[in-house]
Amino acid sequence: MNTVDHLVLKIVNYLTPTIEECISSRDARVLRSMATSIASQYFITENQSKLIIKILKENAKKMPEFSEEIDQAIVEVIWSRPFRQIPEIKKLYISKNNDGDAVICLESSFLSHIRHKISQISKNVEGFNLIATGKIFHADLTEKNIVTLVEAFSPLNFEIDELIKHHYKTIKSWSKNEVEDQFLITNITHQTFHKQIALDIGLETHTTDPIIFDRSIRYQYKIEKPEIFTENLTNFVAFRNQSKIWVDNTKYKLSSIISTLIELKRLPVLIVFNTENNNTLTTNIENLVESLEENNITDNVGIYFRLPNDDTGKKFNAIISENKYNKFLTNTTKVVGIQSGKIPKFFLNTPWKPMSVIFVGGDSLRHNKSSVYASCCDLIISYCEKDPLIIYKPWL
Repeated sequence: MNTVDHLVLKIVNYLTPTIEECISSRDARVLRSMATSIASQYFITENQSKLIIKILKENAKKMPEFSEEIDQAIVEVIWSRPFRQIPEIKKLYISKNNDGDAVICLESSFLSHIRHKISQISKNVEGFNLIATGKIFHADLTEKNIVTLVEAFSPLNFEIDELIKHHYKTIKSWSKNEVEDQFLITNITHQTFHKQIALDIGLETHTTDPIIFDRSIRYQYKIEKPEIFTENLTNFVAFRNQSKIWVDNTKYKLSSIISTLIELKRLPVLIVFNTENNNTLTTNIENLVESLEENNITDNVGIYFRLPNDDTGKKFNAIISENKYNKFLTNTTKVVGIQSGKIPKFFLNTPWKPMSVIFVGGDSLRHNKSSVYASCCDLIISYCEKDPLIIYKPWL
């Protein structure tokens, strides 16, 4: 009886009609690829043999010249040589990348169930990349990655390096509450930390004051939030979960935001104007003037951009001139205004830095020069009508 592999060679070498004229291009391409492997010294794997039988079975009636031989071959399957054995490599260890940095290495043979697992966990692993060899993945050497990878691949009988096992046991021995409690403001005893806090907000500030919560992101400490507190703008800003927040401009006046920043000792403030619409710009600068006056800020204001001298631009520029919003940038400057996407060069040569940022006239700061500059601040407010999708959604 003819073996299956000889039958495959016979089929792919048949000229009238060719295999491509009888079956789908995909199946024809697979059979030709399998024929190349059959003719080589390495032969095929067991999984490849199963794929060949499947294709022959599905296409037997489409190849009448070989249908009888195919029917016989798939009933009594015989191969002329043993299948090629693929060494099963399953390792997890620590090595170094091309830059000499320590990384976690995941080395594996091309096995479908392992590739499926890799696909499942890849989004949860930081710096997870396939390197040039095709069977080795690198991941950042972090506590999270160690736990994720060990727990994902231990059940698959991976050989795990002893050092990784040691790190895993150490990490799992940690108590989350015990680690977090080290960063409670009431448990931090370092004198430099308390000195810096005192210089910023004063010695007499009570631990329940909103400003204490406001500074937790800036100084990276933890503080227990009260179970009940008043839902107002100051508390919303102070109790934020991340640096970027949205304030609805149809619900709160800009003057209320300025008042909140003063209460939380968040001056100086950087105002970033969206310059896509000059008519809106004029409205926004008038709103700013009114808001600053309501909060008794009448000096030390610098708006560091101007509009072309058309009808709209002249009005905008005149408002800046009339209110003397053209002061030089110094350490005493309370309010600074720039246009989105641009940073005046002299900003890079001054020690002035904002304690807060407000973006007006648009949904959020785009990735540009002004957003990169503003990222040094731990409070960035998008003051607009619609909730930006890319920042924290508030509870107000």
